[in-house]
Amino acid sequence: MVFASQLFTDEDQERGFRAQVEGLLREGKPDQALAAVDTKLNEIAELPLAKLALAIDPDHVRITGWSAIAVTINSLDAHGQPISAVSIDFAGAADGDNSSGDAAAPALETSFYCDEVFPFSTSDRAAIVAGYGRAGARWQGGYEHLQDDIGVTGLHALYSAYLAVKTPMERGELTDLGDYDAPRLAAMRAAVLLHGAIAHTIEESGLPRPIAVLCGSNEAYPFFDAPVTSRAEYDDATDARAEAGDTDETLFTSLATLAPVRQNAGYHFTPETEHVSGRSLRHRFVRELQDGANDEEDAPAPQEVKSTSLLGRLFRRSA
Repeated sequence: MVFASQLFTDEDQERGFRAQVEGLLREGKPDQALAAVDTKLNEIAELPLAKLALAIDPDHVRITGWSAIAVTINSLDAHGQPISAVSIDFAGAADGDNSSGDAAAPALETSFYCDEVFPFSTSDRAAIVAGYGRAGARWQGGYEHLQDDIGVTGLHALYSAYLAVKTPMERGELTDLGDYDAPRLAAMRAAVLLHGAIAHTIEESGLPRPIAVLCGSNEAYPFFDAPVTSRAEYDDATDARAEAGDTDETLFTSLATLAPVRQNAGYHFTPETEHVSGRSLRHRFVRELQDGANDEEDAPAPQEVKSTSLLGRLFRRSA
């Protein structure tokens, strides 16, 4: 493969820049990663592909099929080890109708993992990042299930344009040096935008329960692999929203299902301790409400139910 560039002196410098962007993603700084790529793109902004890449609004990149994750997790939990991580990866171009312009739409693969291959349920972001290596992640190939139900919109035009010049770029058939940089940076921007779109979807639509979510690449340039969220980060974000009152009882009820479906050696569930966290309180409240709902003899009157609702118990102030 021929290497040529206007912005990078050699392949090592280009590889170093990719490592810098990937490092920002791994640190949980997708906005800074996007800014780094955009700074480079702006140096060649007059080129058509660079202009196309910069024109994409991050808010217009959206994840589709998100509900399929919950369905698959429920099924896998019932028939095997509890799922503790999901990875959504670039996997080249999806098949499609050339006339519709969708032939080069980004294809995504969603992999589901349990703690037998890596202790996702007890690993923070730093521990997950430590699981990446030169030869790939420690959990590489150890998925319980692989599917393609998740998709992304807003990147079709960019990814199509990138793939159209990818082969000529690798063969050294392009004319100007900047023409070699534009496809690389366009692919980097697409990868960062996908990462950000997943993070936005998690914030907007949530997860069926706290798990780690990763965004990676299945042999597709720029080969970025980084956690979008760890289980602990999702727990903390949920706690913060609860304390701010920016949620409802449905979310709290779903948190009661954090425990594994069955006991197994591979799953590391952290039991509640004498230290009472906000999450532990919600677990306790949910169990108490469920016990009360099953006890018809002691069921409170409607007025009492209203005064002792879950939100009221969490957020009421003493007189």
